[in-house]
Amino acid sequence: MKFLVCLKQVPDSTVRVKVAADGKSIATDGITWSISPYDEYAIELALEHKDGDPSTTVSVVTVGPARSRDALRQALAMGCDDATLVTGDGADGLGPLGIANALKGVVEELKPDLVLCGKQASDDDQGFVGPALAEALGWPHVSQVTRFEIVGPTAPAPAEPRSAEAWKETEGGHEVWKTTGPAVLTVQKSAKDPRYPSLPGIMKAKKKEIPERPLAGVEDPVKIEIVKLEPPPARGGGKIFKDGDTKAHAAELATLLRDEAKVL
Repeated sequence: MKFLVCLKQVPDSTVRVKVAADGKSIATDGITWSISPYDEYAIELALEHKDGDPSTTVSVVTVGPARSRDALRQALAMGCDDATLVTGDGADGLGPLGIANALKGVVEELKPDLVLCGKQASDDDQGFVGPALAEALGWPHVSQVTRFEIVGPTAPAPAEPRSAEAWKETEGGHEVWKTTGPAVLTVQKSAKDPRYPSLPGIMKAKKKEIPERPLAGVEDPVKIEIVKLEPPPARGGGKIFKDGDTKAHAAELATLLRDEAKVL
């Protein structure tokens, strides 16, 4: 089996993001970049299958500026086999449909059995690229996946191809979806946390070549313009109720929640 995981490089979740001077982007000076968390879960699901079947190949791809190469090396250090960077002028300004079209070219070239994406990126929370990629490819798509299994013969034959059973998280439980042939899965959190890169993995990743695929010619039919970015309003000071009448405190709390917080 061959899996392809699509990932995105985003500001690390521990970084305090600041709005840039233009008011439409973030200040990137001194930012630590990492793989979007849900993409890490997608990598982990693919690598778990590789652990059980060493013949499995796990490839990773990203669309973005040159610095995105670091995210690919992180994935290689985790245990992925190869990586592809789609980059060029305007790579960091592509809309989600443009990114899906860029990824489509890589999928058609590598011909994986399954494509895995995180359900959404942690920077924009759009959750758009995975479904858009499935639509561009004409492949089925299962969202909110927490687990998947490959079923069928070890050596697939035309009469009996291998299929995937995907566990889709739902309210109060899960559904099991079965797909025969290639499909796109967008991954929610799984039972296992993503593994950390090992020291041998980091050393091997440094030596691996990461080929670049040009962005030229990729269609980006829908442009998204960011009109304004602003930080959330500063939180006000808390209120402390000192020892006293509990009923009076409860009444005052209800008044504050209604009149100040406006949550009642």
